[in-house]
Amino acid sequence: MISFLVFAASIMVLIGLHEAGHFFMARAFGVYVKEFAIGFGPKLLAVQGKETRYSLRLIPFGGYVKMAGEDRLEDDESIPSDRTLYSKPPYARALISLAGPVTNLLLAFVVIVLVVWSTAFPVLQVSELVPESPASEVLQFGDRILEMDGHRILIREHITSVVEASGGDPIAILLEREGTQLEFLIEPEYIENETRFVLGAYFYIAAFTNELAAVESTSVLTPHGVRAGDRITAINGEPVETLVAIQIATDAVLPDAEITLALLRNGETLDVVVPAGERMAYDLYDGMQFADLGMAYRHAGLGEGIVLASGQFVGYIRALAEVIRSVFVGQMDAGEVFQGPVGVARILGESIRVSASFFFQLLAFLSLNFGLINLVPFPALDGSRVAFALYEWIRGKPIPPQREGIIHAIGFLILISLMILITYRDIARLFR
Repeated sequence: MISFLVFAASIMVLIGLHEAGHFFMARAFGVYVKEFAIGFGPKLLAVQGKETRYSLRLIPFGGYVKMAGEDRLEDDESIPSDRTLYSKPPYARALISLAGPVTNLLLAFVVIVLVVWSTAFPVLQVSELVPESPASEVLQFGDRILEMDGHRILIREHITSVVEASGGDPIAILLEREGTQLEFLIEPEYIENETRFVLGAYFYIAAFTNELAAVESTSVLTPHGVRAGDRITAINGEPVETLVAIQIATDAVLPDAEITLALLRNGETLDVVVPAGERMAYDLYDGMQFADLGMAYRHAGLGEGIVLASGQFVGYIRALAEVIRSVFVGQMDAGEVFQGPVGVARILGESIRVSASFFFQLLAFLSLNFGLINLVPFPALDGSRVAFALYEWIRGKPIPPQREGIIHAIGFLILISLMILITYRDIARLFR
């Protein structure tokens, strides 16, 4: 029930704002709007405005704005001819068609911005230092990075950008160490085989030590006597003091048949030999929690939030493009990738149980999808109406109304058939 209610509310928002984009753009050009509907089928609720009837219909998978003259074969003498859709120039009709998808794209961006502004970003900390690197001479384990060259650091990509932009020039780093703010200059080192500048430090949201705070019973190390409170001080004789160092040292010795952990327990050192087999480092330490030095949080500012949201917005578009590319080249199954109403309802219901932030990010992604799909020039979608308007502008006369109507009708039938097929796949997936 929760999934259905969340889905219904989300769809009403996405479709309502989409149709509102068409509605307000049509009104801006003086087009008479007969009905603004959310959903299809029988009316559940209808309110008559001065000109427009606003209705909520039974089937929520869509909506429409019915404009005077949209059907060019229709003849309604009660409406002035200059207020019909096709009395307007092609560019106006194109903008009316674009307004719906653009509104969805704007909604996606606004939601992402709000999520970013509401997110508490952990202050990045120095989690390990590369020996004999520029950072090793200045930074210390646990330092909290506040700024670099005057730029506030919220995510690791900010550090990468500053280092790359430096071109090797010294970077001013403002950090917090044991409650005191300090500022240092570090000159990045150029790595030939990687063709990039580096500082020589690992930055994560927490500085994890080599002490085990908790060990789950499912951990592969539990049968070997490893327990909470132990400190891993060496891997195959290589001294380690942090979690990052443990992971690096473990990766260096794998895929050895076995790995020796030196543990410090109650002031005594003991060695534990663990069969590694085909395991990777993350397999060996799965189910183990390492102690950390604590975390601090801060929020993005006005401009920072917009910049971060812009990057995330572009990232969503790239991710969607990559999924579509993978489907076309056969790397992914279209039936598993594309979700219908049932699948979307299930995902939305699960997301809101995780967190409000996760739900709104998913809502933004759905709005982005909805907007981009409607821009595709496929019959019955907004993109095709834009294409017809551009065709008329270039050719100098419109496509015959009967032909355009048939094209849109065929496209609509194909879309409905796809929706039924995807919905069937969604339902079948529930019973697997």
